[in-house]
Amino acid sequence: MKIKFVIIFAFLAFLKAEFSHSQNDTIRGKIFSSINLKKPKGEIYIFEKGTSNGIIADSLGMFNLIPKTKKESYFLEISVGNYTNLIYEYKSLWLKRKNPKSIVIDGKCEINKEKAIKDWKNGTPKLYLSSGIAPVENSRKDKKFEKKYNVEYVELGCEGKIYECISEYNFRIIKNLDIEYQRKWRKTKREGIVGIEDYQNTIKPCLN
Repeated sequence: MKIKFVIIFAFLAFLKAEFSHSQNDTIRGKIFSSINLKKPKGEIYIFEKGTSNGIIADSLGMFNLIPKTKKESYFLEISVGNYTNLIYEYKSLWLKRKNPKSIVIDGKCEINKEKAIKDWKNGTPKLYLSSGIAPVENSRKDKKFEKKYNVEYVELGCEGKIYECISEYNFRIIKNLDIEYQRKWRKTKREGIVGIEDYQNTIKPCLN
């Protein structure tokens, strides 16, 4: 009976030690996009570099990753959408942080707010559309829309563009269309305009 008690006690002590170890050695982080300092669009994959030990961040960009071995620093490989993969050094002294470590993944935009402002001034604004592999040809209604509001629909297809960049561009064009034409232009707009839902959510407080 005494031996059985000792075995159970030792097992519980082992579990407690393992739990404590996993709690203390958990890499905690939160991923932000450099473009808008929010969670980047799409699933975020985080791996210990050179291993299969990985995890997917949650809807807020937060993750908890338990490393395989204890080190002075951990190299994380972070991948999301069309961003360039980030190799990030996570130092072991951050393991005891109460709040997750903020990690910014860098995104470079060729298409952005500044380009939208320039295109609008030059009379060549565009509305970028999310689409599949095969582009959908503009209907007669779409062509009429383009001519009436002097804006060109552009399908992204499978081009490697960062969502936040395109959304930032469209945001400015949508805002200008609202200012110049109020909300009439929306009645005949094409579906799939990148970022329009984000824009609508942003202006909701102003409409209520």
